[in-house]
Amino acid sequence: MTEMRSLEEALTATYDNLDRLSPRDVSAFWAVVPKFLGGRGPRTNKQQQQQMLHQFDKISTTSMQDINRYGYRDMSTLAISFAKIIDKVNKRNRSTRGSPHQILQKILIGKDSENKYYIFTVIAKTLVSILRGFDARSLSNLIYACGLIEYVLIEDGITLFDVFAQAAIPNLSEFNGQGLSNMLWTYANVGESNSQLFKKIGDHIVKMNSLNEFWPQTLSNIIWAYATLDEQHPKLFKKIADHIVRIDNLNEFWPQALSNTAWAYATAEEQHPKLFKKVADYIVTLDKLDKYKPQELKDLVWAYATVEESHPQLFKKVADHIVATNNLEEFKPQELSNILWAYATAGESHPKVFEKIANHVIQLDNLDKFKPQHVSNAVWAFATARESNPQLFKKVADHIVGLDNLKSFNEQDLSNAVWAYATARESHPHLFKKVADHIIQLPSLDEFKPQALSNTVWAFATARESQPQLFKKLAGEAIKRQHEFSPQEMSNFLWAFATNGQVDEHLFASLVSSVKENLDKYNNQGLINVAWAYSVANVDAPSVFNDDDFVTACLKREEDDFNIECLYQLHQWQLWQIENQSDISLPSYFQEKCYEAFTSQDLRPSKLQDDVVSILSSLGLQPQEEVLMKSGYRIDAVVEVNGKQIAVEVDGPSHFIGREMTGSTILKHRQVAALDGMPVVSIPYWEWNKLKKDGDRKQQYLRSILGI
Repeated sequence: MTEMRSLEEALTATYDNLDRLSPRDVSAFWAVVPKFLGGRGPRTNKQQQQQMLHQFDKISTTSMQDINRYGYRDMSTLAISFAKIIDKVNKRNRSTRGSPHQILQKILIGKDSENKYYIFTVIAKTLVSILRGFDARSLSNLIYACGLIEYVLIEDGITLFDVFAQAAIPNLSEFNGQGLSNMLWTYANVGESNSQLFKKIGDHIVKMNSLNEFWPQTLSNIIWAYATLDEQHPKLFKKIADHIVRIDNLNEFWPQALSNTAWAYATAEEQHPKLFKKVADYIVTLDKLDKYKPQELKDLVWAYATVEESHPQLFKKVADHIVATNNLEEFKPQELSNILWAYATAGESHPKVFEKIANHVIQLDNLDKFKPQHVSNAVWAFATARESNPQLFKKVADHIVGLDNLKSFNEQDLSNAVWAYATARESHPHLFKKVADHIIQLPSLDEFKPQALSNTVWAFATARESQPQLFKKLAGEAIKRQHEFSPQEMSNFLWAFATNGQVDEHLFASLVSSVKENLDKYNNQGLINVAWAYSVANVDAPSVFNDDDFVTACLKREEDDFNIECLYQLHQWQLWQIENQSDISLPSYFQEKCYEAFTSQDLRPSKLQDDVVSILSSLGLQPQEEVLMKSGYRIDAVVEVNGKQIAVEVDGPSHFIGREMTGSTILKHRQVAALDGMPVVSIPYWEWNKLKKDGDRKQQYLRSILGI
């Protein structure tokens, strides 16, 4: 067979002598077939095609009928040969009609792979009884064959791979490096884990004096298998990493081996800085990265970002390569998304690579090939990296809005998407409404992790999107699962409700105990956000604020750690205590510091405010502008009507979400009325704008709301 010069010659010789051939001869024929399937195959006429079909059919049928005559080596050869043939035929998507590929597809694979499964079921059931007689090489080939075609036989709850493991474990010392690697790769490829086998092989490799017999690809496949099946073996990972680090250079490592190695250590959460530095330093020295496929580039930067291994030169090398690529058509959506995610997560700023990928995505006819995770991760990455690209955000949002429904989006996808738009300050009301409507209609929010719940309401509040029903639904879920929230998640959640003016008394009252438990765990901003949120909600929280715990928590921090915004909010919290006639207060020196921060805001009267003041003056009311109240608030204008002073607040768009007041506006109006004893009259911007330039109507409007 090794001397045959063509498939036709081998096929005819085998068919003509089939009755006289031994199993060893027949398996030798099948072993050479894959070697002749590299090209397009010979051009044959219809008669030759029929003859070839008949010959292959006869030989394959005889092979199956005589299976019990095969020894373990012949059976191993038969299995690995069939697997290689099937693999080659499957990869040839468009075979020439009547070609050997098409004929073998019909005979060995069949419709819906029925022939393939039949053949390997016959082989599997036959070999089970003789499996313990297999030598290491034959057993390795047999396992590899089943993995190559992803064949798994299950009977009585036991898989064929369980049987393989039982046969392999006692004889691990007989396997060479390639055999061990192939075996592990196979288990990972078919998704069949066997913890006992993986532990035994790991222990076996760790005990070796050296790993010099292992080729780079075999080492890569080994750790890839452990990472893929989530089989933990820290000593094995350390052994292999130490070995790679000691190698003079990595020239013998193919791009796939290097990328898979980095990917495996990151996936397995195995830290080894020297290994990551070795790999990155080598890649940086390469003249170009043309041999690296998109998936390999993606796996590399993803791995370094995941394990938080900083290597700016590597990220620059990969970015420059991507930017220099003519087009990104070879990059799959997942690869583009993960590359963006990696650069954003690693904090590596490369605007040109973001621009290149964004332009590619924008030019696509549609985003139908992008899965929900791909689009959400892409905009998340742009927002995180602070890379502005309104066209990309519009493209993604329009795509999501155009979908029939969002059932394919999981909770993290939804949360990341709205978080990204809010963070990037990219307005798209239709997107937020689509997401809100979807969440509202869900029968359960059990799949939403606390972080997703918190980020979602934070995004709606930050984006100034009013969705009361959504907030109500998420409030109920937070009450039910409050003890699952981290301090930051709880802080952001409460801040969002207060900011959005969604003052749900039941929510704020129900979360008191959870807030109380974690006072010492909040960071500065989180601690102040909680206090401010309760100030806006005006919900009594005795166990948090009325026994000095909050003040104590504040005073444990360095005063200089509080920024202007924190001091501003603390002043409003102190005012809330005065509102409620509470005995709790910050030390006087701290109160003064907060007051100074609160009153130091810049005075920037708007054109709207100037117009209102002008009309007030025309009514003879002599308005006082930007009046500093005793509470520290500044009022746009104060007028006297019927001997009583009235605070006039000209509330522009920033004071509302939709047509509802923001939490800050609600708090200001309430505290000025309560503490400064002055009623507050609000002039919403949309009501004033409706009057246009009609001075008489504007005067009449002011007379009406001021009671003149």
